[in-house]
Amino acid sequence: MEKTIRTTDGLSLWSEAFGQPGDRPILLIMGAMNQGIFWPDAFCRRLASLGYYVIRYDHRDTGQSSTVDFQTQPYRLAELTQDALAVLHGHQLPKATVVGLSMGGYIAQLLAIEHPEAVDRLVLISSSADQRPYMAATMGQPTVGFALPGPGAALLDYIRATLAQPPGSAPAIEQNVLTGWALTYGGSREFPRTQLTAALRRAAGRTSNPLAAFHHALAVAASPDRLEGIKSIAAPTLVIHGRADNLLPLAHGEYLARHIPGARLQLFDMGHSFMWSWDDEVLASLTAFLADDSIAPPFQTNHD
Repeated sequence: MEKTIRTTDGLSLWSEAFGQPGDRPILLIMGAMNQGIFWPDAFCRRLASLGYYVIRYDHRDTGQSSTVDFQTQPYRLAELTQDALAVLHGHQLPKATVVGLSMGGYIAQLLAIEHPEAVDRLVLISSSADQRPYMAATMGQPTVGFALPGPGAALLDYIRATLAQPPGSAPAIEQNVLTGWALTYGGSREFPRTQLTAALRRAAGRTSNPLAAFHHALAVAASPDRLEGIKSIAAPTLVIHGRADNLLPLAHGEYLARHIPGARLQLFDMGHSFMWSWDDEVLASLTAFLADDSIAPPFQTNHD
């Protein structure tokens, strides 16, 4: 079921729910520049079939949500967090398990820090408490002095080459994006090129301004870290991270698990992105976490 949500600052957000409204709710928050449909359909339907009410949505400036004039209406992670809260309230949900991927994890952390009443449990996939090393590295600035590492050399080379010579045609853009995704997938499994190509083409047909999504980088760059803030998170938390993550290296996930009180850490041999390659394992880890009614701090760290 699709539903349009109104934000506190007058924007429209596309959302979609799977399952029955009375079931246990899960809010899925996607990473930067990506539409909600990058939570795979089958992943959402399988969660719903297990008795969960699953909601995904398009961030502002992506997909079928509103496009923002960033010059006159700039925003940061704070506004994106208010968007997530608006989606919950728009579906008449006072609280939910919040699952955030990458930048979606930054937003999920802020929800748990600033709106603890809205977060039942927290799941952070391929995320971090500090986006600054990545942002500095991509802008050609030094990363010395940060507590956490910047991205890997191969990914940085790709970003810099793209900035120096941006692709000019639709086929070239698609190939460039596929190259970037392949670099961030990493890990021990085959890159899901067929599924991702289909998702990219579907996403291209759902937006009138694909360049607007680049505003997310500005929003993230203008936002503070959460290195201290996460220490106040009270929601039971599961951190899922890839050993081969070259965008937010493993130390980022380990920091989250070490500093969020009682957090669990689940590691897989994946890179930054799990979709289509690690759906089964991530779903199993998520549902086992949600089904554990005995959870109480401190959790045991799991390195399977």
